[in-house]
Amino acid sequence: MELWSVNLSVAPQEDAVAVATHRLVRRFGRRPVISGLDLRVPSGVVYGFLGRNGAGKTTTIRMLMGMLSPHQGHIEVLGAERRRITASDRKRIGYVSQEQHFYGWMTVRQLERFVGGFYPTWSTHAFDRLLELLNIDSIQTVGSLSGGTRMKLAMALALAHKPKLLILDEPTAGVDPIARREILGLLKTEARDRGRTVFFSTHHISEVEDIGDWVGILHAGRMVYQGRVADLSQWVRKVAERPPGPFRLLMTEPDAVVVMGRPEDYEAAAVESTPLSLDDAFYAITRNEQ
Repeated sequence: MELWSVNLSVAPQEDAVAVATHRLVRRFGRRPVISGLDLRVPSGVVYGFLGRNGAGKTTTIRMLMGMLSPHQGHIEVLGAERRRITASDRKRIGYVSQEQHFYGWMTVRQLERFVGGFYPTWSTHAFDRLLELLNIDSIQTVGSLSGGTRMKLAMALALAHKPKLLILDEPTAGVDPIARREILGLLKTEARDRGRTVFFSTHHISEVEDIGDWVGILHAGRMVYQGRVADLSQWVRKVAERPPGPFRLLMTEPDAVVVMGRPEDYEAAAVESTPLSLDDAFYAITRNEQ
């Protein structure tokens, strides 16, 4: 499947931006993993970063957190533009990785005191509120916690220093349905009620549909769509011939060319407008092998 005409991954143009990347490139050896990535995350939104396994989501997040340096391009996080994010920058970000590496012999309270010492803005009151909300017992040892509870604990630790930006790498991977619901509910609440920007990667489309305001679809190291989740509800079907105007080809059918774009760009008699789900868009855009 060929994708042609204008690139619909045009970044949102809100004045306040929490995260942006500019022509970001990262290679491992000679193999490009991220190829000219332009990412733009408006402040105060929940942004779902979608991609198939191996698309480059974790590599992007590791560059955003300063764990990897880009070979080209630069990063802007909370108003600071860098080639590589610094330790000082990281103190303003709440970060949750895919895997949690805690000292298993520590109790939850001991771990809180240890981690809190690194953050001048740490709030024990906020941490206790999160423990209660997420049903975590502070006297338990970390090693005795289930995988889902450890992920919830990681989120409490990431939020207790009151960051403006929360970055999470597949926070629901491997957790049970109850923990998944609690985690997604907390992310939505933190953005809506506390004004935080939430950026989370996932390959579960339903999670972005459940709580996301914005979505970025990464495919083979490139951003192939970026915008409001709601904007994906417009697509058009053009019968017989390639249409003019701004669009992205999604697929071809025996008697039609199916494109994503604005219905008003085409003659009414020539198109059929149908709501496009995020699942439909993701499948159509990324179904080719990487």
